[in-house]
Amino acid sequence: MASKKAASPPLEPMDLFPFRGQYGGSAAGAALFVAVRTAVPVLFYSLLAPPISALSIFSRFPSAYPSRPPPTDPLAIPFFPDFLLRWIEQSLGLPSYSAMVFLGVALPSVTFIMYNTVWRREKFPMSGQGGSIQVTTQVNLFDSIHAPLFVYLASRNPTWSPTIFEWTPIFFVAGLSLHFLADHSKYLFRKDAKNRGKVYTGGVWGLVRHPNFLGFTIWRTAFATAAGGWGFGLLALAMFAYILCGTSVRVLEGYMDRAYGKEWKRATEKVRWKMVPGIW
Repeated sequence: MASKKAASPPLEPMDLFPFRGQYGGSAAGAALFVAVRTAVPVLFYSLLAPPISALSIFSRFPSAYPSRPPPTDPLAIPFFPDFLLRWIEQSLGLPSYSAMVFLGVALPSVTFIMYNTVWRREKFPMSGQGGSIQVTTQVNLFDSIHAPLFVYLASRNPTWSPTIFEWTPIFFVAGLSLHFLADHSKYLFRKDAKNRGKVYTGGVWGLVRHPNFLGFTIWRTAFATAAGGWGFGLLALAMFAYILCGTSVRVLEGYMDRAYGKEWKRATEKVRWKMVPGIW
């Protein structure tokens, strides 16, 4: 069945994706996001690299190097082969903890770039609410906080500890994998013309109605905890839970109801939980 044309209710300030159902991408908007998102891992690396490295910002500004630098001890991650971890460190030229923090921004960059260049069907204008300038600024400014938090505060942050850190990569990989799988599987479903007007409830979308939001929240919380300790991790969890549960899920489900009608009702009857199985 063909989907109905959705009405456009007033925009909500916390909604960064107000173009649902409005198709036609913007090369300029996507290019800006990709350019900035590519630069963020470079910034991270310059802060995380050993100060003797030519790629370290501290090799040029040694006075800015923290008096109590972040830990450089070998890291052990539960259920993760030690030889593989050592290989990652050597390949990146970073100490264990710094390598994990770097991957915490580098790997999601791939997902973000994939979303805005491949998976995204909705338009992505340069300016305005939900436009590239706003999204690029807010997303990347928040991510950029993580590196200074780790470099300058990890060794003196009472909420940061190696014991907590060593578990964060597990949750990070699980959350990012769920986020990636959810978005990519839905993209493949929508790409098939015979699925036009249908709501995808296969794969992880058969467990909860918003598995991409769940995966996003998990890896975001793990990344924040690794960089800034459990205090910053809880702050990130509260912030994203508020944005996603308070705005994104509600607005998206309202759109799906208006756009897909009985098909959406069928999907909600099949997939009971919105974001957290057995809870909500």
